Amino acid sequence: MTNPNDVKTNSDPIDHYEGYWMIFVLLFTMFIVIAFVGQMFFIDWRIWLPGAEKSMTMFEGVSASVHTVISQVI
Repeated sequence: MTNPNDVKTNSDPIDHYEGYWMIFVLLFTMFIVIAFVGQMFFIDWRIWLPGAEKSMTMFEGVSASVHTVISQVI
């Protein structure tokens, strides 16, 4: 007979990705603001963000930078 207090916890993999996406969105927002300000003032912002040095577009550079930072943090 099973004990009703022995409830199995549901460790759904989707729960683990919520934290990842929150970090991704926060970093992406911060880095896109940095890139946009740098772009407005004609400053080479790609050297400020890790992984964005060889990117061709602003979104590509910001996305590469966010992935670089997340891979080092997590």
